[in-house]
Amino acid sequence: MTLDDAIRIAKEEAKDKTALVYLNAIPQAIEGYGTEGLESQLTYALCNMKNWRGSTARDAKAVMNKWLKE
Repeated sequence: MTLDDAIRIAKEEAKDKTALVYLNAIPQAIEGYGTEGLESQLTYALCNMKNWRGSTARDAKAVMNKWLKE
C-alpha cells in the first residue's frame, strides 16, 4: 500500500470529521508548504483517527506512520 492509497482509504473509511478535514486539506498544504505541510496534515489526521479500527485502519495508519518516520 502506498501513502496515496492509505490517504484515500482513510478518507473513505475514517469517520472522524476532524481527521477528514485534515486529510482533505493535504493538497493545499503540499502546495503551500511542501513536504512540511504534508507531514503536519498527516500528523493531525492520525491524532484524530485513534477510534478508526480494524485491519484496513491498522495497515493504512502504519503506512502513514512509516512515511512520517522516514
